[in-house]
Amino acid sequence: MSSNRESSLSSSPHSVMVIDDEMELATMFKTFLIKEGYDAISFSDPIVAFEYFKETSDRHSLIITDMRMPGLSGVELAKKVRGINKKIKIFLITAFDIADLENNSDFKEANIDRLIQKPVRFSELREMINNMLKK
Repeated sequence: MSSNRESSLSSSPHSVMVIDDEMELATMFKTFLIKEGYDAISFSDPIVAFEYFKETSDRHSLIITDMRMPGLSGVELAKKVRGINKKIKIFLITAFDIADLENNSDFKEANIDRLIQKPVRFSELREMINNMLKK
């Protein structure tokens, strides 16, 4: 199964999409977000996630995506999302070196709001999300 479309029934005005090719991580992030009071949905397939986003682009405030995924990288996904919705916030998470990434032309075009190095602590992620969505 490539998506976990059970979203929370939270009263939060913010909906968050999580995309990570490791389903366990995607589900873990989604569970964390729901506990934090956000409406959340997770996907392990970035292509399925993008198809879903095209149908629901006005419902989401934030996308949290892994960088390296089969079929569509997080940067490529972000570029496609920006073609539909320039205002949505996008966090890119990676376990790989990020030193050269910020100078990459595709990265700049994707207009990533926050680049996060794994491992990330939930306490730090909570603060990043809360600060970003309050803007």
